[in-house]
Amino acid sequence: MSKQFLTPTEVATLLSVSPVTVRQWAQKGLLEARMTAGGHRRFPVDAVRKLAAEMGVTLPDSFDAPPGLLIVDDEQQFNRFLVTLFTKRYPGLAVSAAFDGFDAGIKVQRIKPTVVLLDVMMPGIDGVEVCRAIKADPETRGIRVIAMTGHHTPELERRIRAAGAELLLKKPFSNEEVLAACAIDLETAD
Repeated sequence: MSKQFLTPTEVATLLSVSPVTVRQWAQKGLLEARMTAGGHRRFPVDAVRKLAAEMGVTLPDSFDAPPGLLIVDDEQQFNRFLVTLFTKRYPGLAVSAAFDGFDAGIKVQRIKPTVVLLDVMMPGIDGVEVCRAIKADPETRGIRVIAMTGHHTPELERRIRAAGAELLLKKPFSNEEVLAACAIDLETAD
């Protein structure tokens, strides 16, 4: 299904302006905007196309981003292994890595991956807090979170599931197990 609405940042990127300019256009009535229940502006794709045509800017046929995966694990060798596994299996998949919770938060906001494969036990901001932050933000709450840990307990599983993760993988897991758990729609990634 194609996107029907775009965020201010998406519109700004497409038209090579700042998000502030996009918001000003909306305030002046130059670009149709709708407000979400949370008070965020969303721009109908048709309105953005119309403005782009008036500006002489050619837009892509589709605004659907390819599926993306963010792998978050402070164990750098394991993180690199997972990046290689997914990249080799699915060459069209946009795979990124983060090595701590803080970096994960920045990358989730910037790249808006389809799935976050998230280690629970990390120094600083742990995976439970990262998952809560992803699910609390209207911009990112639709991102699927698959958690993983080498220190499984029923209490940890309860906490990460309550934070919004779909499931908790127990390390060590097989390649097929992690690939199946992430179950990314790779129709457009091949």
